[in-house]
Amino acid sequence: MTRWKTMGVATAVSVALTGLAACGGGDAKSSGPTNELTVWMMTGGPGDNKIIGDVTKKFAEQHPDVTVKVEVQQWDNIVTKLTTALASDNPPDIVEMGNTQTPLLTASGALADLTEDKAEFESSDQWLAGLAGPATYQGKLYATPLYGGTKVVMYNKKMFAAAGISKPPATVDELVAACGTLANAHTSTPNFSAFYMPGQYWFAGMPFLFGKGGTIATENDGKWTATMSSAENQAGLAEWKKFQNACSTPSSIGANTDSPDQDQIFADGKAAMIYVKAWEPGAVKEKNAKTAADAGYFIMPGYQPGKPLPVIVAGSTIGVAAKSPNKDLAVDWLKVVTGKTFQQTMTRTINQLPIVPAFLPTTDVPEVLKLGTQAATVSQALPATPGEATLETENYNEQFFSKIAKGGDIAAASQEYDKHATEAFNALSGPR
Repeated sequence: MTRWKTMGVATAVSVALTGLAACGGGDAKSSGPTNELTVWMMTGGPGDNKIIGDVTKKFAEQHPDVTVKVEVQQWDNIVTKLTTALASDNPPDIVEMGNTQTPLLTASGALADLTEDKAEFESSDQWLAGLAGPATYQGKLYATPLYGGTKVVMYNKKMFAAAGISKPPATVDELVAACGTLANAHTSTPNFSAFYMPGQYWFAGMPFLFGKGGTIATENDGKWTATMSSAENQAGLAEWKKFQNACSTPSSIGANTDSPDQDQIFADGKAAMIYVKAWEPGAVKEKNAKTAADAGYFIMPGYQPGKPLPVIVAGSTIGVAAKSPNKDLAVDWLKVVTGKTFQQTMTRTINQLPIVPAFLPTTDVPEVLKLGTQAATVSQALPATPGEATLETENYNEQFFSKIAKGGDIAAASQEYDKHATEAFNALSGPR
């Protein structure tokens, strides 16, 4: 899950890129090493679960005299809190951050350079690109992935069978056709969606562009250029509009996944399909266990059989404060939390993707997580620029995709997108 839940982000970003720049390069030290590590981890992740004790226990085998303090932080206003803490002379040694926050902190000088340590992290050459990309700045590594998340289609098997659909669609065209079949079978259900798809759900919309060969932006010599007006993206946007309009209700065009709650819509039998994160089946089960029992899953198909739409991988990264006096100890702790043993425990416990697809456990893993891991192997990373956070804070991407779904002029809207996004991407970028 991409993270950027904060108020006053423009102020936070400005402080980060000015105040933290005073930290200098990525290896500043405020004092000598200590025998204590302070770790900031976020609510909802592995640090907010008792399994984090496994990391500390394993770390203690190598460093029995070092005390580890894990402090759980809330997502609200975390950018401001991280910015202030990392600029101080007594920062937390290790910090978790959302993958969309990571470019801000890597570009600002807040995090230690881990480039020379990368090879020591287990299977680091196989990290999910959506997490490793934002952790890299100007060819250097400043954080490691912690966990990932992506989405797959959750569908009602009984509805499919009753409509005469024997298997999940293999292409986008087959998916749209299935939507028509399901809609015809449920004309008596008010506000029924064959595939409930909020118009603002840009994480679902952007893959339609990726599948046509599109990208959000390109980078050349440190300058970013948004590319929504490319021929590939124009074709993808047309496909997005066709799919959203054909499969979902008119009332969903201006909606997001939370208002109304798409899990509730599926649980109530008012949708045959929704696009879900790995934890959402549990939410559906809480609302209607019978509907959840009838659910199946498949990866969002692409334009050709066997070639699914590339996905966006969200999640968290974790890095070492540039001013920490304990970089070597911190790196050893990171080796444990990013290693296969803990990653498998994490996957089974909190239903998040491991940072290496090969780390996925072979047993006791729900189908939705298995498919999510498979889907994540075909992905595109978001632009690794601090300005990506600006678009998130403005809900700019959400509004753009909703505008297209409403029938807005694709070419004109894309030109506006490119102008605004290019300015945002470059406003906060620059040399460390």
